[in-house]
Amino acid sequence: MKLFSILVFCLLAGCLLEAEDTLQASEHTLSSNKQIKRVFGSSPPMTYLLYALNPDKITGLNFKAKNPNNSAEKELVGDRFLSLPVIGSFHAGGNDINLESLMTYKPQLILVWEDDMRRQIIEREIKKTDIPVLSIEFKDIEDMPKAFIRTGEAIGEKARGQMLAESIQKSIDEVRAATAKLKPVRYYYAEGIDGLSTECDQSFHVQALNFAGGENVHKCQQKEVLGLEKITFETLLNYDPEVIVVQNRAVYNDILLDPLWRRLSAVKNKCVYLVPTAPFNWLDRPPSFMRALGIQWLASVFHPEAYTIDLNDRIKVFYELFFNVRLNDEQIKTILRTSL
Repeated sequence: MKLFSILVFCLLAGCLLEAEDTLQASEHTLSSNKQIKRVFGSSPPMTYLLYALNPDKITGLNFKAKNPNNSAEKELVGDRFLSLPVIGSFHAGGNDINLESLMTYKPQLILVWEDDMRRQIIEREIKKTDIPVLSIEFKDIEDMPKAFIRTGEAIGEKARGQMLAESIQKSIDEVRAATAKLKPVRYYYAEGIDGLSTECDQSFHVQALNFAGGENVHKCQQKEVLGLEKITFETLLNYDPEVIVVQNRAVYNDILLDPLWRRLSAVKNKCVYLVPTAPFNWLDRPPSFMRALGIQWLASVFHPEAYTIDLNDRIKVFYELFFNVRLNDEQIKTILRTSL
């Protein structure tokens, strides 16, 4: 009883709680008043995690809902998400967050990405407010089921969190089993406006590609959360990857049509693939729960003979579960956006 009183006092007084303490305090709140209704994600991965659990509990965004890497179609995410205020970002490259402005939206909890390279700075800033924090691990593919369970419990969405966690775990187990003994496919991850920005082989930005049976040709150590390492075309020619995975539609078109890129084996063999972004990016920027579908798509791309699934059916099931949207085959064709 004494420990419970201390936790409640900290919640009301605005202490910066550790993840487990915050979770325990949140569980009590859930049982007494339907729990937390206004939550802010400190980074895009946390915002999308909240979206999957209950989009109505998102108090604001740290990025524009529609952006080059996330198409956020109205028919998939609805009007409310698209009209959420952009409160600001704790990260370089976004709108700087104003703590006073954040507090006007009265979030009852802030989700912080445990593996964020700026996590300590973010938590130090949040500590200036009276808003409790829940720190969530979400970098690795294997972290996602637990993240859904813990966050679901914390924000009063326990049953849905468990259901989504089970779905993701099933996908993880299936892809791991299918690709575990296969020779990895050497891939290049093409980003930026010219396709010559990419990621280090152990970067969290390529978690999904590595997990699905790929081996990144670019070996280095990620230094900053943004990533986007620049290389030369001569370096890429030397790598000569088997597969190229592309984030940008214009770059994808250029790769297929530019005689210079046709010198690469992946282009010659028509092994160039455009990352789906509807409504959120399937792989990265941000690395969200969409990776649970992305790894299935990638495994079928990297290892089509070993990982034989009805991808259209998997997409339909995923979108109905996570977005409450029933897709037809024509919509899926648009989402996969493979044609020029």
